[in-house]
Amino acid sequence: MQHSLDGLMAASELIDEAATERAGEMLARSLNAGDFIGIDGELGAGKTSFVRGLARGLAIDSQLVASPTFVTMQSYEGGRLSLTHIDLWRMRTCDDLETLGWDELLATARGVIVVEWASRIRAALPAQRIDIRIDFSGEGRTIEITDQRSGC
Repeated sequence: MQHSLDGLMAASELIDEAATERAGEMLARSLNAGDFIGIDGELGAGKTSFVRGLARGLAIDSQLVASPTFVTMQSYEGGRLSLTHIDLWRMRTCDDLETLGWDELLATARGVIVVEWASRIRAALPAQRIDIRIDFSGEGRTIEITDQRSGC
């Protein structure tokens, strides 16, 4: 199983939304079935843009990807790997994860799971994951990627 983030720096600057999507696309090349990604950042930082890039990198139609804030979870098929996109903006505690079938979702993951607002459920996150932090200022975005998968 290859776990390489070659081509992605641990922390880098992104000039615009397109660069944010390209970063997601690049990361997708290193992903394997069962990988988990937790994304954090302020409202409007580019979390969903990053997920669109992940989708494109997995050969999924990125135009289908929208923020799942009101439906909480969306699944996309048809690519190299499936993509489950979860937005925890409305979740307040780890107990709320039961409504998603969280434990079963993690145990049976055959594709990639990506969670926006992951810090809201830090205690429930799998130990082996990729953490992403996207920050936005008037001058652009910065992204920090921390790979916590074993053997990386």
